[in-house]
Amino acid sequence: MTKLFRIVFCLIGFSAYSQEYVAPLKYNQEILNIQPAAFTIGANIDSLVIFNIDTIELPLVDDFSVNRFEKYEPVYEGPGVSSVLYHHLMDEDEITPLPPDAIYCDSNHAHTRVINIVGEEVTVDTVYNFISESIFVNDLFEFPVVGQLRELYDECYILIDTIIDGVPDVAKDTVWYNEAPGPAFCQDSARVFTADLDNAENFWQDNDAYHNYTYAYNPWSLGVVTFDGVDKDGWPYDIGDYDSYGIADVLTSKPINLLGQTDVYLTFIYQAKGFGDAPEPEDSLLLEFWSTTEEKWISPTEWEGGLPEFISENTWDTAHVFIRPGLLTNGFKFRFKNYASLSGSLDHWHIDYVSLKADRVSEAEDFSDLAISYPVNSLLKDYTSVPWDHYKNTIGSEKMLEKAGLDVYNSDATNTIFAPGKYSVKYEGVLQGGSPFNIVNTGIPEPNYIVGINNCLFNVASEYSYDQGLGGDRASFDVQVNIASAVAGENVIRENDTTSFTQRFSNYYAYDDGSAEAAYGVLDNNTQLAYKFEAYEAGLLTGLLMHFVPTIDDLSGEIFLLTVWADDGGEPGEIIYQDDFFNTHSPEYSGAPNGYKYYTFTDDVYLPVDKIFYVGWENIDEKNLHIGLDWNNKNADKIFWSADGDNWLNSLFDASLMIRPVFSTALDYTLSNADNAPVREVINIYPNPSNAYINIDGITEPFDVQLYDLSGRLVLTAENENQINIADFNNGVYLVQIRNSFDEIIQTTKLIKN
Repeated sequence: MTKLFRIVFCLIGFSAYSQEYVAPLKYNQEILNIQPAAFTIGANIDSLVIFNIDTIELPLVDDFSVNRFEKYEPVYEGPGVSSVLYHHLMDEDEITPLPPDAIYCDSNHAHTRVINIVGEEVTVDTVYNFISESIFVNDLFEFPVVGQLRELYDECYILIDTIIDGVPDVAKDTVWYNEAPGPAFCQDSARVFTADLDNAENFWQDNDAYHNYTYAYNPWSLGVVTFDGVDKDGWPYDIGDYDSYGIADVLTSKPINLLGQTDVYLTFIYQAKGFGDAPEPEDSLLLEFWSTTEEKWISPTEWEGGLPEFISENTWDTAHVFIRPGLLTNGFKFRFKNYASLSGSLDHWHIDYVSLKADRVSEAEDFSDLAISYPVNSLLKDYTSVPWDHYKNTIGSEKMLEKAGLDVYNSDATNTIFAPGKYSVKYEGVLQGGSPFNIVNTGIPEPNYIVGINNCLFNVASEYSYDQGLGGDRASFDVQVNIASAVAGENVIRENDTTSFTQRFSNYYAYDDGSAEAAYGVLDNNTQLAYKFEAYEAGLLTGLLMHFVPTIDDLSGEIFLLTVWADDGGEPGEIIYQDDFFNTHSPEYSGAPNGYKYYTFTDDVYLPVDKIFYVGWENIDEKNLHIGLDWNNKNADKIFWSADGDNWLNSLFDASLMIRPVFSTALDYTLSNADNAPVREVINIYPNPSNAYINIDGITEPFDVQLYDLSGRLVLTAENENQINIADFNNGVYLVQIRNSFDEIIQTTKLIKN
C-alpha cells in the first residue's frame, strides 16, 4: 500500500488536427490579476491584520457549490480585534520608545575622517570619536517584529578634517545624513491588528487553489476546486521558467476538533484534466494530515478502499481515507497540494464532495445527493447574449429556447423521483412573465433521475420570453433555476440544487460564457479562420470584441488581417471586408479576467452585413494566435477554417470561440460613439483569384484604382474603370486599393493572380 497519496497519468500537452490547434493557457483567465500585490498599507507593516483562525467542529461537508474559502478582509475595530503599536527605536531595555523626532546613525555615518596630504601622497584615516548610545531597533517591515540592540550615534554626519603638509585646514567639511533619504535611524511606528475569525461556514484557511464552475468534466455538483500551476491571482508561480517544477497550489482546512471522535474518515472525489491540461507522469495530487502531537505534516499510512496507482483523465474516482486514532485531537488539519509545472495554467486536478465525518464505515458510502452539474447561462436560442435593439424587433418567443438543458447528477445508489423544480426570471428585482414556472417531472411515477449524469430539459418558449418593452438601450434579466427531490435523504445538500445567471442584452452577439479554458487557432501562412453568426436582422457591424489568451509565447507582436465574409450556402463566401497589409491588427491581451479587446475596421467604418455573416482573420505568419476557447458551449458547426480560402472545413473541436461581433445600436449614443460614423460601401472585386480580368462593382462615386505588389511597388493605376486587364502580370498576390476623389482609401483588397 502506498504511503503517499499520489495520482498520476500521462500528459496530452495539446491537441491538434491538421491545421487546427488547441493549447493550454499560460494564465488563469478567470481570476487573472496582471499585477498581484501583497496586502500592505503604508510603507511598512502598519495596519497589517493578523488573523486567529477559528476551530471548526464535525461534520465538514463541502461540495464547493459556494465558495467557503476564508476571506481575510481587514478589520480594525469591533469584538475580537486588538492591536499592538510597535516603535522602530526603543531604549536599551525595550520598554520606552524614543521621542518622535529621534534621529540616529550607525558608525558608518557618524565619525571623523582625517585626510592627510603630504606632497602628492594622500592617506585617509577614520576616527570613531563620537559617543554612542545603546538603542533597540525594531524591523517594522516584516512580521513577527524582531529587533536588535545597536550602538548608534546622535551625530548623523561625517566630519572631514584635512591636514595639508602638517598644517590643519581650519574650515572642516561636514557630510550630513539626518535628512531623508539618508541612512539615518528615524523614529517610526506601526500598529499591527489581531482579529479573531469566527465563521464556521468557511472551511478553508487559504485560497491558492481555484474555486470554479467550468473546468471539471461532468462534475457531480456545481463547483469544484482546481489545482494547477498558477497562484490565487491567476499568475504563474514561476513565470518565464518553463522547466520550473514543484509544489504549486495548496488547500488547507481550518483546524478541526476531533477530540472524542471515533471512526473518522475523509472522503472526496477527484479528477485529472477536465477541460484543463492533463498532468504528466511526474505530476501528482497529494493529501497530508497535520499531527498536533508531532507538530508536522504527515502522509496517510492507512487506507480503506485503496486508490488506483494510475487513473484515466476525465473520470471521477473516490478516495475514502481513515484518520488514525493518534490524529484525533483538537487542531487536526488536512490539506491537498499538487506538484506541477510552475510556469502556467497546467497540470490540472479537480476535487469535489470533500467530507470529514465520524462514525463512518470502512467502505465509502453513497453521497446520496442530487445536484446541478453545470451552470445554466442562457435561455436564448443559440446565443448567450444578443443586441437589445435586435431582440426588441423580433417575435420574442421565437428567439427563446424551446427547451433549456439542465445537467443533473444523481450520486445516490438508486434512481430517484424528483418533485417539480422551478425557474424564475426577474427584472430589477421584480418577477417577470408569471414566473416562477415549474420544471415538470415527466417521469412520475417512474424514477427519472438515473444514477449518474442526467441531461434534463424544461420548457421555455411556450411559457416565457423576455419582455421587449423593458430597458432602454440595453437590458439584463436575473434567472434562477432550481431542482428538487421528493425524498430529503436522496438530496442531502440543497445549495447545489440552484443555479443563477444574468441574461444580458447589449450591442453584441455571443456564443461563449465568458470563460476561457484553452486557446484555439489555426496554423500556417494565409490560413483563414471564420466564425459564423446569424443575426436577428441585417445591420451595421462596428467591430469585434475578441479575447486572445496568453500561452507559452507572447504573440502580441504578430499581425493578422481582420476579415468579414458573406454567406455562401452555409459556409464563408465572398470577402466583404479585410484589412490590408498597411493596416493590420495584432492580438491584444486585456490584462483583466477574461477581458475583451475591441477591434475596429480600417478608418473605423461601419460595415453593412446581411443576417448571416462570418468574422475572423487571415494569418500572415504560420503561428496560432490563440483566441480564447470555451469548452462548455458547443458550436463546432459555427467554426470554419481554410488553408486556401476556397475549401472550408468545420472545426473538430466542439467548443465556442471568444469572438463577439458588435453592431451599431442605440447604445452607440449612450457610449458617445459617433452616430454618423462612415458606412463602408460594399465594393465587389471579382473574380478573385483571376488570370485575366477583374471587375469592380458597387461603387457609385468617382474612383481611382491602384495595384501594388507585396513589395509595395505600384504596378498599375486606373481611373473609373470597372474592368481591368491583369493578364500580363506575374502570378502572385497583389493589393488593390480603391480611392475616392479626395484621394481617401475606401477599400483595400488582396488579389490573387493565377
